[in-house]
This record gives sequence, structure tokens and C-alpha cells, in this order.
Amino acid sequence: MAALVLALALTGCGLPFRENGNWEFLNPIGGEMPGTGTADESGAAADEYSAAVSQANQEARVLTWQSLLGTRDQEAEESEDLYTDPLAWEYCFQYLDEPGQQWYRDIQRILAGMGQEQELSPECLEAGLTEEDIDRIFCYVLADHPEYFYVDGYRYTKYSRMDKLIKITFSGSYTYDRQECEARWTQIQDAAEALLAQAPDGADDYEKARYVYETLIRNTDYVLDAPDSQNLYSVLVNGASVCQGYAKATQYLLNHLGVPCVLVQGQVEPGEGHAWNLLCLDGEYYYMDTTWGDASYRQVESDPLQGEGIPQVNYDYLCVSTSQLLRTHVPGQDVPLPECTATKDNYYVREGCLFSACEEEALRKAFERAISEGRQEISLKCTEEEVYLELLDHLVEQKEVFSYLGPDCSTLHYARNEKQLSITFWFS
Repeated sequence: MAALVLALALTGCGLPFRENGNWEFLNPIGGEMPGTGTADESGAAADEYSAAVSQANQEARVLTWQSLLGTRDQEAEESEDLYTDPLAWEYCFQYLDEPGQQWYRDIQRILAGMGQEQELSPECLEAGLTEEDIDRIFCYVLADHPEYFYVDGYRYTKYSRMDKLIKITFSGSYTYDRQECEARWTQIQDAAEALLAQAPDGADDYEKARYVYETLIRNTDYVLDAPDSQNLYSVLVNGASVCQGYAKATQYLLNHLGVPCVLVQGQVEPGEGHAWNLLCLDGEYYYMDTTWGDASYRQVESDPLQGEGIPQVNYDYLCVSTSQLLRTHVPGQDVPLPECTATKDNYYVREGCLFSACEEEALRKAFERAISEGRQEISLKCTEEEVYLELLDHLVEQKEVFSYLGPDCSTLHYARNEKQLSITFWFS
């Protein structure tokens, strides 16, 4: 019997959670989702979301975030798992067949317990899984579970007899020892609880998403060489991170506010690897990119009418549709993603700042609302380029923006995003 040991780190080829590159998964599994359906004889419910359609119009049904909690709580109690979050939305898990789900649970159990060299369920080999499936399933586990902040790779050993693969053992690669990991986990939980306690009472899903978006942006700086930048510790504790840290902290906080949220990886112009989130608000899917919402990350073209500076929060990436996202982002092909078509919880729609025509009365109401709420900035978005150019001419070239702000305005700046057809004014 021959044994071959392979070790992989998160910075290696084909693995997720690095700043550059995206996932390349082997043999993505489509078709009818396993595990969906009505309650079984024991009374376990399986509430379902509406059909989620992938980029290739592949139909698949996904279980709700709530439907997984009971069994996963029980699984956690039966293991030495200190870290698995029962509120994590296991979106990727649902896109695996039964053998894949078994290996998902095997890998999850090993990572959650910081385990070493444990055998993956051998019956899954008989069912057709191979070593090539390990990377894909490992990536799914980490995409669903931001709380495994201490995992930076894995290694596995395969055992063969007469060229037949008969056994695979798996172990995680960890950035900290157990003592350091427990100390950091306490810091993460304390920081998260402090932020969650400040979430607005009685908020709907959109308001929760906006709270997390604004809060993380205002408390985090985009720093390329930030320590622990690939995990949520960098954001929640250190306040400095890169896209992966932003996305994982967003995912963790929203799941704890009852909003299903998962990490998505892909590319942004010009071919740069990037991470953002898919979330479900009141049964409808949207994308959210907290990193690009932070002005410290992406410099927007700025033409100050007076003075300098840009607002800290850019709302172009708060609850957007697929068509809006694809103006600047290209999702990876790792797991089927829904076609996000809803608009009712898009930031500009909810705030009354989306314009299909340059109408003075609608503009006046938008500015009055912002001023009455004590805000010193307002972002406007147009549905068409023609409307956007007309709005720019009206507000900037003709300087009609001053008529909406009134005589008390002492300073005024603006920034525009031509790809998103938006313009932001900030004033005092």
C-alpha cells in the first residue's frame, strides 16, 4: 500500500481566500438540490427559499438558513467543536450531492476541532469522490463558515493499493495554536457582540444590511499589508483589512442578525481577485460589496466645487442586482449563484434617490429628506446614462444643487461614479 502526502496553503494555486485569483472548482454539481422537501417523519422542517437560478439559468432549490439550525446544534454538542457558528448560512453545502455533503461534514468537523490526520468517510470514495474533490469541498466549507478564522490551508494523505485509491486522511493547517486561537475567538465574539448590540431595534432586513455596511466601513481601513487580513479578526478586532476580511465580517454579523449571507469570490477590473457577499433580504437575493463601499479602498473621480475630500461611505454597492454588479464585478463559477433581480431593497430605491428622469420636485424631496435626517451627504443614482448626464448638467453645470440645499450651505463637494451612474454631494 502506497501513501502520498500533499500539503496545500490558502495562497496556493486553485485555493480561495487570497487577494488575487478566484476559485477554480472541479466538477461543480448541479441539478435538484439534495435535502430539500417537506418535513420528515421526525418532524424536522425543511423550509425552502424560492428557486435560485444560476448564471447559466440552472435551477436549484436551497434550504433556508433557519432549517439547518436544529441538526447542527446537536452535531456541535456531540463534538469538541469550539468554533462552528450555528447561525452560519450553509449556501454552498446545498450544492453538493450526498457523498459531497458527507465529506463537507468530515472536513468541517476536523477544522472545527483543529484536528490532524483524520480519515474522510471511505464510503464516499466508493460513491465516486476522489482527491480532486477535496479542494472544492474545502473551499465550500470556508465560504459558508467565516468563523474558521484560524484555517489557512490543509494537507491530505492518500493511500492506494494496486493503483486503487482506498483511503484519504485530512488535516487542517492553522495559523495559531489552540491557546492563541481561543484568546482570539473571545476577542472576535466580544467585538461582534458589541456591534450587534447597537443594531437598530425593530429593523427590517434592509436596515440590518445597511447598519452592517455603514458600521464596518466606518470602523475599518483598507490596508493591503494588514495582519490577519484574510479573516474576520482583522476587521472586528484590528480595524484594518482587505476585501476578504470585510466580506467575512459582513457575513458573520448579518447571519447573527438573521440575514442569510455568504461569501462570493470573483474578479473586478482589471482582472483583480476580489471577495464580496450574496445576501437574502425578505426572501429576495442581492449582492453587497462592503469593501468597495469604503472610500479608503476605491478612489472615486472627484470634482470639488469647493474644498477637498470625499464621503467615507459609497452606497453604490449596497444591495444591488446582478445587472448592476456586472458593471464592475465578475463572479467566479465555483457555485451556482441566483440571478438577483429584486430592487425594492436597493439603497437608492429605499432612500428615494433613484431617478428615471431629472425631475425637480423629486430632487427637492430627496434633498429635504437628507437634511431633515441630519445627514451631510446625499447620493443620487440614475437608471439611464441620458438621465445621468441631464442630472449632472442640472445640478453641477447649472449649479442648481444650491437651490436644493438652501442659504445655510457653506461648503459643497461632489463625486461621481460614471459606471454606476451615480453622483454624491456632501455639504455643511
